[in-house]
Amino acid sequence: MEDRFKVLIIEQEDSVREGLVSVFKHHHFDVEAVENGAGGHEKAHSGEFDLLLLDTRVDEAGAFEFCAELRASHPGQVVFMLTADSDDRNLIDHMAMGADDFTSVPFAYTDLVQRAKALLRRSRLQGKTPRTEPMKLGDSVEIDSLTLSGQSSQGELAFTSREMRVLEYLYDQRGKTIEAQELLNQVWGYPRYLNTETRTVSVHIATLVNKIERDPEDPQFLKRMGEQSYQLSI
Repeated sequence: MEDRFKVLIIEQEDSVREGLVSVFKHHHFDVEAVENGAGGHEKAHSGEFDLLLLDTRVDEAGAFEFCAELRASHPGQVVFMLTADSDDRNLIDHMAMGADDFTSVPFAYTDLVQRAKALLRRSRLQGKTPRTEPMKLGDSVEIDSLTLSGQSSQGELAFTSREMRVLEYLYDQRGKTIEAQELLNQVWGYPRYLNTETRTVSVHIATLVNKIERDPEDPQFLKRMGEQSYQLSI
């Protein structure tokens, strides 16, 4: 039997919101939709939704702040953002607030649904197999995946659930060069046939580098090995 998920859509543009509701219902999601953040914040904090689909154009600064607040109370909540921002530097800051993935506007509705389904199924699977041993990077960094936290010589670290899943996969494959498409498949759960853009991987990698490295410009642990490949060394 196909998994049935519940999605909350926060989208200000009527035609886009109606299109999202229609396509998600067609793919057997239970759907609620609101046009602004004020109407969606209380619903999102209820914890009853598997997926939050959030258009940052509703209120860009407020949307990312809201995402961070939601992460604090519901760490496992899956959040997918729709954004018109094409600046990777801004996206790195925004993804650090806790979104699992994003897509740029305009987007393909059916592709978005397929990515959402894959993301939700992989998140459920990963939630059943928590890591109990801390991850250690050199003598200076120790990370606890259960609490999404860590310690470094620079102080305390805090991670989003998606950042932690990326880090865990790279840690298990440490010393090996991992392609971005492999991370999309193994961490996000996206089938290879979707041919999803790898930008979300590079943005998540950048947020991790900013957190675990003493000097992000000269990383010791998490390094780019090619245009779309990475390696974690400990």
